[in-house]
Amino acid sequence: MCRVTAVLSAGPAAHQDLLCEGPRSLLAQAAVPGRPQDDGWGIARFDGRGKPLLARSPRPARLEPQRFEKAAALPSRLTLAHLRDASNPGKLPKAGLIGLKNTQPFAGEGLLFGHNGTLFIKEEIRSLLGKYAARVKGINDSEVLFWQVVKMLDAYGSPDKALEMALDEIRTVWVSCRGKYPKLNAPYRGLNMYLAEPGRLTVLCHWPGKKTTALLDRGWEYGRVAWRRDKDRVIFSSEPADGRRGWRKMNDPEVAVADARGGRLRLSFRRISL
Repeated sequence: MCRVTAVLSAGPAAHQDLLCEGPRSLLAQAAVPGRPQDDGWGIARFDGRGKPLLARSPRPARLEPQRFEKAAALPSRLTLAHLRDASNPGKLPKAGLIGLKNTQPFAGEGLLFGHNGTLFIKEEIRSLLGKYAARVKGINDSEVLFWQVVKMLDAYGSPDKALEMALDEIRTVWVSCRGKYPKLNAPYRGLNMYLAEPGRLTVLCHWPGKKTTALLDRGWEYGRVAWRRDKDRVIFSSEPADGRRGWRKMNDPEVAVADARGGRLRLSFRRISL
């Protein structure tokens, strides 16, 4: 499954310490023996006008360290980085899953989006996207999730509510279609979602599946979003991205909102009832 690190700071900065420096950085997570994240990588940010800028590759990050490091060195108030270990709920040929169209983060409508997990009922959710279905360019279940979240954001206006209502719709649809999936006991395996806009980051932590250990931090369970607030930045990551103290665990399910608009960093958390 994928790895994600998102950083929001009060002012423009680069975040190489978390993305590509040290034994627990995102780049280090890309090359864990036996658990490779080899299906693509991406580092996304916003320029000074709020336009999404993406550096992405369908190749393994461990084979492109210089290109990864160059992208990580670009300063921004918000950076969203993703390593892909492709899920395949549709049992499609592996070669068809790989490519830029299926590489995260995704961008659209002035937003950036990253996901760790698997949506098993991709086609059922896509059938409810309405006008947003035409925006889906690849065959990645995470891209369907992105446009579902955009749909909910347009309907509800609030990023945290959009993530919550996307989860609610998935669980509602599952009631009517679970008979099609006799081998599954849930419509997803992990819905850790990261939604970014200029100056604001919203994160949903939800991983109800089987608990295993994280890639590099053996004291951390896989699927539990880690977060830490420094003096002028906040980090959300699939697991602690460095060896410093202060990493905390998001609850499950819970949504976090980090807002640095206006030059002051504000952070809030809200539990979700299922």
